Amino acid sequence: MVADINIDSYDWGNVNSPWIGAEPHIWNLLTQGRPVLQYPAKSVVFSQGDPYRDAFIIMSGRVRHSIFSEVGQEKQLYIACPGAMIGEISCILSKPHSMTATAIVPTGLIKIPSKELQRLFHSDPMLADLMLQYEARRAQMLIVQQASLSFDTAEIRIAKHLLCLCDTYGTVRPDGIRIGIRFTCSDIAGIVGTSRVTANNTLLDFQKQGVLKKEGSSYHITDIHRLIDLAEETIDF
Repeated sequence: MVADINIDSYDWGNVNSPWIGAEPHIWNLLTQGRPVLQYPAKSVVFSQGDPYRDAFIIMSGRVRHSIFSEVGQEKQLYIACPGAMIGEISCILSKPHSMTATAIVPTGLIKIPSKELQRLFHSDPMLADLMLQYEARRAQMLIVQQASLSFDTAEIRIAKHLLCLCDTYGTVRPDGIRIGIRFTCSDIAGIVGTSRVTANNTLLDFQKQGVLKKEGSSYHITDIHRLIDLAEETIDF
């Protein structure tokens, strides 16, 4: 059976966030007795078009999921964090991978062969329910992401993304919220769908407004209420 959790009330966190994760122990039925494989930063776990063989559970680190055009243009879709399952879509559909998964930092993964994943999916209703919830959470995120790309300015999208980072990696301090992971303007640009220059200028403007400040290679949100206001601004057409 699946780990001792209440499937009906499992908290998937901010379901609109492109930073997808969970508690790794919820997948114990899949991971127990299997070794953790280490992937260095920038290594490719699987590539778009590769044949399906395995799914993976992320135990540590982060994995970027992207799609590429025929001429090599990249569109980042989401970041898979500890507790996320990756590669399972291709296993379920018995189709080649539709995305490329790349380790952002040193990452530990547990590999589950496709046939074993499908066998357990069909034999354990709780695991099947958990996987369906996980797929629904990701589908919800992709819908929200597409809506934001269609209707929000780059500034609004960046503000929303910073709020997601606060929700996932933020530590509350007396003077604000510290985002506990490092990221670059290129990282922000890739995930929100804008240029690196626009992302850099927007972050500089947020600093001028007193919304955030940079501490070394980390960001500190100094006015969360203003950031929420920026994320909720409407566009006049």
